[in-house]
Amino acid sequence: DSLLQEILTMLILLVLAAAAAVSGEKVKIGDIKTLHHAVSGEVYALDDKTLMVQNFNYDGAGPDAFFWVGVEGTPAQTNEDTTAILAHPFQGVQYKYRNEDAPILKAASNEAVTLILPENMKVSDIAWLSVWCRKFSVDFGNLIFPAELQTSSASALPSPLAPPTNDLAAKAEPEPESEPESEPESEPESEPEPETEPEPETE
Repeated sequence: DSLLQEILTMLILLVLAAAAAVSGEKVKIGDIKTLHHAVSGEVYALDDKTLMVQNFNYDGAGPDAFFWVGVEGTPAQTNEDTTAILAHPFQGVQYKYRNEDAPILKAASNEAVTLILPENMKVSDIAWLSVWCRKFSVDFGNLIFPAELQTSSASALPSPLAPPTNDLAAKAEPEPESEPESEPESEPESEPEPETEPEPETE
């Protein structure tokens, strides 16, 4: 039964990942650097709470491996309290680094993996992602998130929802309003001209 549930969950996540891919809203963050066990993949942000690893590869040989993210430092030097295990497949449970119940990552070949962030984390907060073996403290492969993404992704990700045409229209509207205002100002300038005519009377 649990295997069937896992398969159903994976199918649902794959459908969601495919739908996100079709909508074109994902933002590529970078590629996982291969260090051990043939780990590789392309990391995308689907929204500020969801990551997707496309074409994920891993030989499955690590005894205690999982996706691991942190908001500071690097996988080798970080504060465990600022990290989280991203379970795959995700079954509605989030895990801290020392939680022994976290599911161990299985072998994968060109898989699309969807990773859900915990409540206290956003994509724009993340400094790095690693496929990490806790038992031996070994980094199998990682991606250090670019610094500009940490500041820009929060505003860049929702941008497809806000049509840019509204901004242009708002800027264009006040321009014609200012044009008629300048026209009446020039009219009184021509009125004082007759005041110069009485000058011959002083002769």
